[in-house]
Amino acid sequence: MIEDLEPFPDQPEVGDVFEPTTYWTDTAPDELVTEVAARIEKVTADDRIERLADLGDGFTTIVPSYIDAAGETVLSGCLMWDRYLWIDYHTQPTGRVQLIERVPLFQHVVRTPTQYPNWYSVTYDGPQSLRPGHTHLDDYQVAAYALRVRTLPLPP
Repeated sequence: MIEDLEPFPDQPEVGDVFEPTTYWTDTAPDELVTEVAARIEKVTADDRIERLADLGDGFTTIVPSYIDAAGETVLSGCLMWDRYLWIDYHTQPTGRVQLIERVPLFQHVVRTPTQYPNWYSVTYDGPQSLRPGHTHLDDYQVAAYALRVRTLPLPP
């Protein structure tokens, strides 16, 4: 699962159990791509038709329209945790996970000086890559985090 870096007051720690709001992405770094059996259904939320994939054990995720899949299928890619998913989708995905590992995804950056001393406009350039054990790399910046999680059954 990829954790985006949108501002939010929580930062999961190894061992934490949480219920992330996720969608499926097929544009993940190669190291994170997996194949998962899923059942995709259309759901109606606030007069909108959205697609929800059931991955088993009560874990569901939004399937964006750019992914061509329906019914019983195998999804290739990975989960994206989007804390502000409700802005784009009205369907609430479900699922509970425990964090096993959290590794930074670095991406090359181009820093363009601004009119203010020591301030830069940052543009991400190139693919993201896993860098376990690193917290800083010259000309690279943490763009997201890769989370290795274990799905847990939802409480009754």
